[in-house]
This record gives sequence, C-alpha cells and structure tokens, in this order.
Amino acid sequence: MVMGTILFISGQSMNGALAAAGRAHRPMFEALGYELVEVDFSQAGADASLTNALQSQSIALVFGVMGMGADFRGTTPDGKESNLWQGLRIPYISLNGDSPAYYFDRHVMPSAWHACLYYYPDHYQLRRRYPKVPATLGVIPPIPFDLTSKSDIDFRRKEQGKLLFLKNGNDPEKLVRSWRDAMPEATFVMLADLASELAGNIASDLECDIDGHVTARFEEKGWDIGEFTNLRLFFVAQLDDYLRRIKSTMIGEVLADFPVEIHGFNWEHVDFSGKRATFVPGGDYLRSKDEMKGSLGIVDMSPNTHLAPHDRPMRAFGLYTLCLTNVQSYFTESFPDAATFTFRLDRDNLREKVADVLAHPKRYVELGIDVADKFRERHRPEDFGQYLLDTASHIRLGCGPRHPGLPNFFVWPPAKAG
Repeated sequence: MVMGTILFISGQSMNGALAAAGRAHRPMFEALGYELVEVDFSQAGADASLTNALQSQSIALVFGVMGMGADFRGTTPDGKESNLWQGLRIPYISLNGDSPAYYFDRHVMPSAWHACLYYYPDHYQLRRRYPKVPATLGVIPPIPFDLTSKSDIDFRRKEQGKLLFLKNGNDPEKLVRSWRDAMPEATFVMLADLASELAGNIASDLECDIDGHVTARFEEKGWDIGEFTNLRLFFVAQLDDYLRRIKSTMIGEVLADFPVEIHGFNWEHVDFSGKRATFVPGGDYLRSKDEMKGSLGIVDMSPNTHLAPHDRPMRAFGLYTLCLTNVQSYFTESFPDAATFTFRLDRDNLREKVADVLAHPKRYVELGIDVADKFRERHRPEDFGQYLLDTASHIRLGCGPRHPGLPNFFVWPPAKAG
C-alpha cells in the first residue's frame, strides 16, 4: 500500500551526480511505503510534469539538492502570489552537501514550511553562525549508498583491481591569480597570507575552522567583522576552495607515481605524461558504481570536514569496497582500526599508505569488507528516508492549525512567536 508520494526536484549537475544520487533512494522510499516521483528541470516539459504531480498525487514532502526548487512561486485560489510550498502547505527539504559559504542564497529558506538539512555537522555548525531564518536546520544521518550484497561482488576480482581516485581536480595557483586580479592589494595580501597559513597546516588542522581563522585574523588587524556576513562568506568560500584544490592536487601528484587510475575533470594543471598512473578524463556517477565495485579500493578526501563521512566512503561501504581517506574525527571515533585505512594529508604518509595497499591487496580487500560491515551494522538506508519523513512531520505540526484534541488552556498557534 502506497502511503503517499515524495517529490524530488532535480536538474543538471556535473557528472549527473546530484540527480542520480537522489534517484537512487527510490527503493528505500518504496520500502517505507512511499512512491518517489522525480521532476527534472533540465528536461523539457518539467513545468507540466510538476503541475501534474501536484494535482494527481498526495505529496508527503518535496526535496531538492542545494535548495533546487525551494523558491518556486505559485498563485493561491484568491489570486495572491506566494512561495509554492508555503501556499500549498507542503514541507520542502533542501539537502546540502557543500559549505553554506558557496551559493549562500540557497541556504536561506523562505519560510517555516522549509528545512535545510546538512550531510556534515561542520556545515550545519557554520550555517548557525550566519543570520537565522525561520526554516528548520538539521544534520542528515550517514548511510551506506549503492547498497549491494556480498554475494553480488567478486572479491577475487577486486584483489586484481585498480585503486581509484574519483575526484575532479582544480588548480590552486589559478585561483590565487584570480584573487590578485579581482581585489585591492591589501585585501589580496590578507587572503593570500591566510591561504598560505591554512595550507601549511592541512596535515594537522583536522577541524579546519576556516570561518574562525578569518574572523580571528581580521580581529588581529583591528577589525570586527562578526556581523559583516558578506565579507566573511567571501573569505570562507575562497579559502575553502583553495584548500580543496591544494589537497586534491597533492593527492593527485602522489598517486601519479603509482599504477592507479585517476578519474575526473579539471586536471589540466597536473602533468600525468610519463607517470605510472592512468588518467581518465571526465566521469559519470552511474558508471562509477561498477568501477568501484570491481576496484581494489578508492582514495578519497573530505571537503574540509571531519564530523561525518563524505559520500564516496558511504558508497564504498555500500559496495564492500576499501576506502582510503584522510584522518577525520568521525572515523577515529567510530572505528578502533581507523588508522589502517586513513592517512594524514602529507605526501610521505599518503605514499606509504598507497604502497602498502598495492603490496597487500588481499589484506586490504578484507579490510574494506570489515569496515563496511561495521558501518552497515549501525546505519541503514531507511534512516535517511525516515529522517526526511520525520522532518516533514515536525514541519506540518509547527506550521499547522490547532488540533481539536489539545487542552483549552494551551494557546496554539501562538500569535507572536514567528
């Protein structure tokens, strides 16, 4: 019996990853009793598809990635224009996998009928430092993606497989040049100094509170920018991007000396010619599932976060695949043997770890199985779906009318709380 419909608003993204990731939740929602209907706004006829879904389905909730569709407008029967979801009284949930320093407007929800949920507690904590909004904020529980049974995986094949780095690159020096061209010299010098300082500490600064570093540096110079949101967002976004570029470039350059495969866009700044690694330009989210499934393992790096696993480790856990990733509090606190599959963001340490994996493939394939088993014992795909459904339930209560069964001394809804 179908209990209702969950509406997924999607669109175009690099590698098709965002739409594919949302679509992959269909079996899980069906197991919970809900139909998943996708409206893809990169395709013609999306407006008509949305109208049809709203008119013909009982919508339990709407979700999109990075606020996609949150600001849709609609007209009420009496001719007033309003936010579509607020007007229809349907909970809208934005799923956010990036720092709110990027595209901040997408982290500002229009009403209490909306929620902003973050995959990383780090990003949720940063969002709370910026101006508040009526929307609910929350942290999505980690789950295994691409859930596959052991019987469907050829582990002997994995022992003969390649180690993969499925990551888009980007040139840190190109970013610095753009800073130099775009801003006054004094501002550029402060930003470049901060970038150099943070980059020099990537192997030890696990928490990497970029916003804290920015506000502290301005305070050292005599400025209080605690309420200057735009300036803080600018510095945090630039530094976050710079550190990601530094880390991915360092990992790519180390891996280039090993017989591994590097897949992704924007690697023009690294010369792979004459190296042992095989570089595969581009990438596709759906194809990468089979690539991971047959691999020895994957190498990953967190997006300047440390309190929750990145999506690639969660896919590896679903596919019983080894994931080598940088040291993070989440793994250290969740797995007693975290040191066996993590590395410091240091060239020598990464080089030693990769060499050991390639020298002992059977041992590391077994390690990947063991780590996946431990993660899957504690986390289920349904946890994600239930969290979204519970969020929608709370929104409906908080935004809804007075329930007739409530005691008469309880005034609901309050007139002055909003």
